[in-house]
Amino acid sequence: MSDDLRELPPRRTLPDDVRDRLRAEVRQGLAKPRQKTHVWYAAAAAVLVLAAGAVVVTRQLRQPAETPPAVTGGLTLDAELATSSLDRCWAAVQAAGKTDRVPPRADWVPLFTEEAAGDAVVAATAAGKPMFCETTGTTVTLSDPGATPAYAVGTRSGLLLHSATGLAAGVVDPAWPKASLAASTLRSSSGTDLEFSPVSHQFVTLTRTAPDRTRLALIDGGSGPPRKADLPPAPAPLLSVTDRPDAADRTSPAGRALGDCLADAEEVVPDAAAYRPGPLVTEDGYQVVMGRRGDRVLVCTREPDYQRPGRTQARVYPDLVENRQVPARVLLVSTLGGTESGAAPGKARTPFPVVLPASATSAGFEFGAGGGADLVVTDGMALAWVPRSVAATPGVKVHVRAWDAKDNLVYDGWLPLF
Repeated sequence: MSDDLRELPPRRTLPDDVRDRLRAEVRQGLAKPRQKTHVWYAAAAAVLVLAAGAVVVTRQLRQPAETPPAVTGGLTLDAELATSSLDRCWAAVQAAGKTDRVPPRADWVPLFTEEAAGDAVVAATAAGKPMFCETTGTTVTLSDPGATPAYAVGTRSGLLLHSATGLAAGVVDPAWPKASLAASTLRSSSGTDLEFSPVSHQFVTLTRTAPDRTRLALIDGGSGPPRKADLPPAPAPLLSVTDRPDAADRTSPAGRALGDCLADAEEVVPDAAAYRPGPLVTEDGYQVVMGRRGDRVLVCTREPDYQRPGRTQARVYPDLVENRQVPARVLLVSTLGGTESGAAPGKARTPFPVVLPASATSAGFEFGAGGGADLVVTDGMALAWVPRSVAATPGVKVHVRAWDAKDNLVYDGWLPLF
């Protein structure tokens, strides 16, 4: 027990009227029904002095009165992540002066969480209304719990949030036992089977494509014929702010190339402005640049758009490797100017982007069958073109060596080209 209680004043008898009033208030409080959202528990160290003295010392801990409903299927609830993200969203609400637009933080109940590539999303209810809180390393986005979902025509399925990271979140029609989300852009389309809360019917999916370039539709997965319902634009979020600013250099040639490439690509990356520029290589109208933020590395490519003469197309390749503690790894990037692009035969080039130990300042690579090149190394990132004489096929191994500023060998090993 804490020594804080040693200095309590001497015991004294309570006047009869004070004792009776305190007892009546305690009985009245015990008779009241429990609150729906929270209940208060006294800690073991608390001391309640009623009959024996006039001092009441309590230490109270707030605990959820209702355990969030068990999630099913592929849904999970990371309680620590949910608490930290919701606290951060609440802090952003307070900073924006919008506390009158949302229920109190005590009435926010997390249902499930989703996290990928530094993007965390909490599906929650705020006083019973569906709400989504998204946090990245630099930004906070909160859907408006007072907004009506943007329902697809003839359904109760709709969007509540479509954020700059490509997050699409909303509710599925309670009459639909199953649902999937279709996302299409100018160059690609994809479909995702949705897991949604059995309580609120909320869903979350990370499309990783820019909202202004993406069309979304929900598909009823019931027993009858599939029914596709186009989704109108989501209502505006309550707020979307940069609460932890982190902007990398965009003045160097590599910095400008990275910034422009990330802005032009259909794919979006959370905290794109915070990625430091890495090595840059260009050739025959092709451009490849790498970027880093902490242990996350990406590659952004640009090439002529042969379907639209005079224009270019950009693509982003995020670091999908789960184990980033390995001493070196290759990032997967498509061949530029491949046959499917409409480029002239023989013009294709394949980038070779590698993540090396942070101490590396120079590197080179070679293939067992011959051919190799020096790698441009920046900030533990290395980049070069695969020689045209080497067939870029699965199973090909590349011998990579890297040295630090004192010419000490810091890496020597074979890596898969793909």
